[in-house]
Amino acid sequence: MKSTTTVMVKPQLLCTEREEFQEIKPVKNTRFVKPVGGLWTSTYTPEEEYPSAWVEWCVREEPEWIKDVNFFLLVPRKDIKIYVIDCYEDLERLYSKFGISSEVGLTVMDWEEIAKHYDGVMLTEAGQVHTRYSRPLSLYGWDCESTVWFRDVFEGVKKIEINI
Repeated sequence: MKSTTTVMVKPQLLCTEREEFQEIKPVKNTRFVKPVGGLWTSTYTPEEEYPSAWVEWCVREEPEWIKDVNFFLLVPRKDIKIYVIDCYEDLERLYSKFGISSEVGLTVMDWEEIAKHYDGVMLTEAGQVHTRYSRPLSLYGWDCESTVWFRDVFEGVKKIEINI
């Protein structure tokens, strides 16, 4: 269990249609498990078959989403405060503090309030496995290991070339 701590976050991969690194838009609450806004990344894995879990998910599930995109390598600062969901209990703790509702299997959080306390929320690969089909709380819809960032906490941003 790693939730609610300052942790070292590995370099992240951003996939975007934009040519330049984008300003991070404030998150807004929705009636879904994910907020609108923020900046979504997945851990950069250059040693693996795919450079991130998000790229792998896109190649397997929605290949058109990964065509004609630009890739940015983001290196998070070491002093960030991130909430890590590595197991179902981490989701329960986050929901107990910031939950709005859990209807029809959708766990709705107060992302706007979470953003006041954390720089981002990371769902690890293990966390995704434990919360994808869980009940009563579930993060079905996150699809893979990923992080939603609420503000620019990166010490480095570099556009990189990746061939998929």
